[in-house]
Amino acid sequence: MRNSNTNNWRSTALVAGAILTAGVVTTTSTTDVHADNSQNNAQVSNDQVTYDQVRATADQQLAQLQSANDSKEAQQATANEQSNAADLAQTNAQIDQLKASHAALEQEQAGAIAQAQASTAASIEAQTSAANAEYQQQINTQQQNEATQRAANDQQYAQAVNQAAENQQAVADINAQYQKALSDAANTQTSQAQAAANNYNSAVAKENDTYQGKLSAQQATNAENIKNAEASLASATANANKPYEVATTNDVAVTGRVAKPQTDVKVPAYVTKYGIHLEVRGYNGAIPVSDYTYPEFANTYYGEYPDSAVITNKAAESTPHDISEMPLDFQPGLLSYDAKNDHSEKVSADGLTADQVQVLRALALSWENGFRNNVFQNYREFYNVVNKNDGFVNVAPVDLVSTDFTDNIANQVVANRTKYNIDNNSHTVISSGMPAEATYTSVINDATKNLKKNLTSEFNGKTVYTDVNENLTTMQAGTPTLLNYAINLYNSMQGMYYGELVNPTHIGGHAVNLLCAGVRTVGIGFQKLTDEMTAKNGSGVSDRKNPSYAVTFDHVGFNIDYDANLTKEVQNRNVWGTSTVDAQLNTIKTAQYHVNKVPGTKTVTPTATDVQKATASEQQKLADVKAQAQQYNDAKAQVKANYDVAVTKAASVRDAALKATGVVNLQAYKAQLDSAYQNLVKADQVAAQKLAADRDAKIANIKKVENVKLDAKINELVPSVDPQIKQLQDQHQAVIAHGDAVLAELKAENKAAYNKLAEQFNVQLAAIQRRENAKRANEVRLANNTVVLPSAVKVANDGNIDTVAFPTASNPLQAETTGRVQTVSAPSIVKTATQTPIAVAPVVTTVNHAAENTVKSNESSAPVVTQTTAVAATTNNGTQTSVASTADNKATKADNSEKSVVKAGTVAKKQTPAKKSESSQKVDQSSMSIVALAATALLGTLGITYSSKKRHN
Repeated sequence: MRNSNTNNWRSTALVAGAILTAGVVTTTSTTDVHADNSQNNAQVSNDQVTYDQVRATADQQLAQLQSANDSKEAQQATANEQSNAADLAQTNAQIDQLKASHAALEQEQAGAIAQAQASTAASIEAQTSAANAEYQQQINTQQQNEATQRAANDQQYAQAVNQAAENQQAVADINAQYQKALSDAANTQTSQAQAAANNYNSAVAKENDTYQGKLSAQQATNAENIKNAEASLASATANANKPYEVATTNDVAVTGRVAKPQTDVKVPAYVTKYGIHLEVRGYNGAIPVSDYTYPEFANTYYGEYPDSAVITNKAAESTPHDISEMPLDFQPGLLSYDAKNDHSEKVSADGLTADQVQVLRALALSWENGFRNNVFQNYREFYNVVNKNDGFVNVAPVDLVSTDFTDNIANQVVANRTKYNIDNNSHTVISSGMPAEATYTSVINDATKNLKKNLTSEFNGKTVYTDVNENLTTMQAGTPTLLNYAINLYNSMQGMYYGELVNPTHIGGHAVNLLCAGVRTVGIGFQKLTDEMTAKNGSGVSDRKNPSYAVTFDHVGFNIDYDANLTKEVQNRNVWGTSTVDAQLNTIKTAQYHVNKVPGTKTVTPTATDVQKATASEQQKLADVKAQAQQYNDAKAQVKANYDVAVTKAASVRDAALKATGVVNLQAYKAQLDSAYQNLVKADQVAAQKLAADRDAKIANIKKVENVKLDAKINELVPSVDPQIKQLQDQHQAVIAHGDAVLAELKAENKAAYNKLAEQFNVQLAAIQRRENAKRANEVRLANNTVVLPSAVKVANDGNIDTVAFPTASNPLQAETTGRVQTVSAPSIVKTATQTPIAVAPVVTTVNHAAENTVKSNESSAPVVTQTTAVAATTNNGTQTSVASTADNKATKADNSEKSVVKAGTVAKKQTPAKKSESSQKVDQSSMSIVALAATALLGTLGITYSSKKRHN
């Protein structure tokens, strides 16, 4: 049988041999049963009756217990309300009494309060008067100082006047001497003035003669030089403006050929007849194309066939000729392969080289990012469903990276798979036959433990979720070239991702794993398959002469407390290693688009700047000539300056001869005294403003201090009752809280008692169900007969049975339908060649609707399937959960466990069975023996189906 985590398919020959050696096949006649309507003919066993009776008893007793619990809780709630009301009335009465006492005390102390208020007012008045008196005294002092200064000034001025009168005779003598000196100076002035005038006129005439001589000598030379320089500049400018040819290079954009995916895929009838069997929650058989929200996604499913050999309408534009023509985005659609036009490098019989692996890693990384971004941009509803509980609804994902860090993870996973002989239909998990330390989750945990420890410490108080999962597919090639492998991987990933986007409520595990926004890196491993692995039935390898590979996609990331901003900040940190695929991607990008430098010539029309540069020399010559002319002008100006100096000097000599002395008068002295007095007055005005401000501040502080004293006195006479009122209110709230605590404790006790009783019934029902399962394990339907086979497989984990969730009395409809034992049909056996499906007998199973509704936290998780033969799947945290599988469930399984503080690793696996051979399609059904039919029936019971289609895992 196939384990739900490992998807391990046993060989047909082994199972058939087990039947032949086990014993005789027994058949009994019974009513014909079809796979889609087997419940109508199911036989009800004694255990079924016992189960129903126990279940009815359980429902009755649990309902009675629930009713009693509800009654006790209602009584307690009523008692709480009555107690709270009584306490509230008492509290309000006490508060009213306190307020009345306070009012009475205020009335009693009215006289004392009035007396304190009057005393305060008198104190304020007295202190204010003292402050005003002090201020007035300071102002009076200023005014006295001003009067003193004014009297002193008057006295000094009077003394100066008296002194002047006493010296009047001396002044008269001085004036007489001055007049005599003035007369003498006048005589001298006449002669000196004439001499100065003569000297002045002589100097002016001399300078004028010099100026006129220089002017005549230079004018002709300057004009001729400027004319010549201007002509030379005009000629140079005309030459510089002529167009000319120059050598140049042109940028020419080159766009390479890129294949476009084909969406209008047409396939042979035998392919479409098989139907679409993907790992999608809620589908146990073929998925109708009509169920797809976007029908083009259904066409991508056929990419799971090797090399898209089934496509009958191959388009030339969808056929790459080299690796450089492979698309780097990941739009829906398939690529075709043409060996005659394959120009890529060869792959040796030993398999891919390290460089070839890096090229495929680069392409696969680009395609995974293309899928994530395209779904987010154009099919947002699928992205939001997957990330609705992770904080990334409508938040764009960060691109995945492939680095030396993830290459190490991928290489270690490949090494472990090779060591323990894990085939392409089995994940890197314990149930595939490897120890715990070799699983992909163990490899990832070892590689990220330090980073996880640092993040947990950094985000103390928040939850750091680990997002890890694994997807698995098969890569092969009919022609040993790198392009054939790349096209096969591209089409396989199309089916694995777009093919599983049926609609937003039914998404396959592989697509869910890749759309998880919490992952940041992907380690892509290429495990070379052995001949033994490719020869297995269900391996999906169609051409074994070339090496085939199991390709693993191990995704790693952290989600910080379901906060998109914190998570993306961590994702963008430089902690994920150095990219190892940039060079390969850049090579492909350059081939698809680059710019070439093409040599050529062009005609250049000189710009104003070019002309300016070309004529710079001539312009400098003209500037030099004009500078010489300016020197002439400067010389002329200097002559004028010399003339002005001579005139000024002559005037100075003349004025020196006429200089006289003056005397100081009393008005200047009086003005000096008045200015000193005004300065004193201004200073006193500034000081007076500060004194007034100080007085006002002092009075304000007096009022504040006295009012504080008054408030303290009044509070002493009539104390406040606000603290007592607050205490009473707090006591009432404590009474309410106590009643609530009592009611909560009662509810907890009632719930525990209810759960204990429900658990007791669960144990009984589980035992009954195990007995029924044991009876039905070896019964299958074969045409109109019931075949009882020997025990080929022992029922595993007999003690690990799902418990039944009993409903509460508040939902009687759920109590009637939840947890019943119902009969369901085992799926049809899909046989190879032209044989028709054979319906097998129904088996008894427990349909646990309540558990289904509560366990799944993500609408896009893997489908819930049921079968009597349950196997236990071990999750990453070591616990076991009951896992059931149906025989017609396609050989795909995504392990996508519930998120926790360390989120369990999820896996999704893609298997690839062999192509249908023509010989197998011509088997005559009538030639099958009863033993072969019994063997086929047993294979159906064990969950084994056949097809020529590659499978995801």
